[in-house]
Amino acid sequence: MPGQHERGERILDAAADLVLRWGYKRVTIEDVAKQAGIGKGTVYLHFRNRSELFLSVLVRESVAMTAEMLDALRRDPIMMLPAEQAQMVYLGVMKRPLLRAMFSRNIEILGDLAVDPAMQPLRRVKIDLFGDLFHVLREHGLVRTDQDIESQRYVMSAIQTGFYLTGPMLGPFADTHDDEAAAKLLAHTIRQALHADGPPDRTALEALQPKVFSMLQDFHNALAATVHGGAPED
Repeated sequence: MPGQHERGERILDAAADLVLRWGYKRVTIEDVAKQAGIGKGTVYLHFRNRSELFLSVLVRESVAMTAEMLDALRRDPIMMLPAEQAQMVYLGVMKRPLLRAMFSRNIEILGDLAVDPAMQPLRRVKIDLFGDLFHVLREHGLVRTDQDIESQRYVMSAIQTGFYLTGPMLGPFADTHDDEAAAKLLAHTIRQALHADGPPDRTALEALQPKVFSMLQDFHNALAATVHGGAPED
């Protein structure tokens, strides 16, 4: 029912606005209902509890970002490579305050929401995606093969995490880079660590584009399926 979906989106919009203004710990279901112009009970028709509501806010942001990744991959198959993906994701995260708070573990905004156990299945899906992606890229000579897939996945995760956390961890002692410069450094680091030597094989990239697009589409769909907003199941 379209009206129900639109109401769910309005609730998510209200929750996102309030958590950015007040921080997760201070926002109640009553606050969200008031901001959305509905009754408190109506919120529970869409979300079983407060945690599910705010996790859906974060996941909805991730869904929007993966949609941008799909569009980029559709336009240019080079976007399947780890460095190019990491650069785009970094810039996408930095322009979305809620995702930036999640990736940088901003306790003031998100409290313990960023480490909520309910996020673990989604992280598992992402880890599995990158394992499958590295397997495909290795087969076609697009990433290095002198490391095993588990090591490559770890390197990718560790480098990305470092770039997201360095600023918040070091504060005024951190070297300052604008988002574009930091994203380019991130891509350069991953390219040196994981990509095969030499320029990427455009023929191989174009041949793999449909398969990798399908893998990313499945990841996008798995994320989208976890954004609650309809009536709860019995």
